[in-house]
Amino acid sequence: MSNQNPLRVDGELALIEHIRQRFTRKQPGGRLSDGGLPELPTLMVGIGDDAAVLRVGGKNVLLTTDVMAEGVHFDMAFATPFQVGHKLVSVNVSDIYAMAGRPAYMLLTMSIPTGRMAEADGFIAGFFDGVESALTTYAVDLIGGDVTSSASGINLSATLIGFAQSLALRSGAVVGDKIYVTGNLGDSACGLHLLRRLNRPVAIERPETITETINVPLAWHVMEPLLRRHLMPVVSAPVGTERVSAMMDISDGLSIDLRRLCEHSGVGARVYEANLPQSPAMTEAAALLGLNPTMLALCGGEDYQYLFTSSESLSGYRCIGEITESEFVFIDTDNRQRELIRCGYEHFKN
Repeated sequence: MSNQNPLRVDGELALIEHIRQRFTRKQPGGRLSDGGLPELPTLMVGIGDDAAVLRVGGKNVLLTTDVMAEGVHFDMAFATPFQVGHKLVSVNVSDIYAMAGRPAYMLLTMSIPTGRMAEADGFIAGFFDGVESALTTYAVDLIGGDVTSSASGINLSATLIGFAQSLALRSGAVVGDKIYVTGNLGDSACGLHLLRRLNRPVAIERPETITETINVPLAWHVMEPLLRRHLMPVVSAPVGTERVSAMMDISDGLSIDLRRLCEHSGVGARVYEANLPQSPAMTEAAALLGLNPTMLALCGGEDYQYLFTSSESLSGYRCIGEITESEFVFIDTDNRQRELIRCGYEHFKN
């Protein structure tokens, strides 16, 4: 029987929590189907982390999916088809890496308006070139999916299947752990602001074609890494994950994603502005565009770096703070303390 009560949720996170509470149940481990099929795998991790985890034949099998909708996740006025395809793969691979896993297989679903199948810009050919390039980069095989027409707009979805020996979850942080990030923050958001200033696609995958004058008083070597981080990110698996207590990728912004990790772990956090890693390119471009680099680092999404906690002092990563009992505190460069701003991208609110 359907639920006749209207569903009212305030934003993406509330909707996910509603789904988790409604559909999470105990896994019926050890049950055989009526047809005598093999025993069902054990559900190790369900709704709420970067990927679901099934225990199959003694192995941890990771499953994750991400959607990219035209007009929400990408705009063909600012991106090339190649970049869209490459990014679709990368954002899904990032979820597998965030669980300390290795990606292996992908399913691809596409809904495309009939008129876009043969348009002059060659979306289909360019998109598949980008998908293939990324699949090669990450050593992932495309094994299936679905293709349909859509009434309006391009909608894309990829499902990644991966494997992990040990898992890094969002729920393991404890008071006293150090908080780390794997790289610079705010580059992607700054790259998006640059794209809006340029007001056209930039084919960074084909640098030899970028011959026309770019109407921004910044050197190409400053703009290129920012544009690349937004349009065509390449993600890398973090190393030393056996010493990690909790981990997730930074997709919606450091501030909102740190709160998600802490909520899963039942803890709080203290963050130091002076410790936020910011690239020289981002700070230079932010000054030109009149943007606050600290706000870009805290609130800008789609960096696809990794946020993790550990009780150990780890080299090669930036320690930005520590886990506390409950509060969310921000210490600015003048050593003033205030509440950590809650910001970042959330569907149905932005």
